[in-house]
Amino acid sequence: MREIEFRGKRIDNGEWVYGNLMQFEDSATFIFADERKGASTLTYAHFIINNMHAIDEKTIGQYTGLKDKNGKKIFEGDIVTAFSNINKYTDSFARDVEPTFCFTSIVCDGACFKTTYKGEPSYVLNQNGSSLVKHMEVIGNIHENLDLLEGTE
Repeated sequence: MREIEFRGKRIDNGEWVYGNLMQFEDSATFIFADERKGASTLTYAHFIINNMHAIDEKTIGQYTGLKDKNGKKIFEGDIVTAFSNINKYTDSFARDVEPTFCFTSIVCDGACFKTTYKGEPSYVLNQNGSSLVKHMEVIGNIHENLDLLEGTE
């Protein structure tokens, strides 16, 4: 079963929080982060209050279900390095060509996540062990490191 997870920056302290997204009509947007490490002595109400964090809606990103070459989760809004000359059919670098890489951001486009090219959705990321994903590395995100994309889009 695919793991559904979101992240966002907390409004109160600017820290990233990960968990379930909760949006209420005419109210703030929250992420419920169940950070328990065993049994809790809190009442249910206190448990909810202590783990519900108001977040900046512009920073919401969904987990793609994929991990980079270091095992780090890839979220919508992440900036990754991606090799541009991998043969997607053989999972190897094109012969006689020096491996080159680019920086690209991850976006949600319809029902799938994609890399971007010149600011537009491009390559579909999939669950099938795509050769592109196997070589990706998360190096930042569009909310804190947008400068990494300068000149690439």
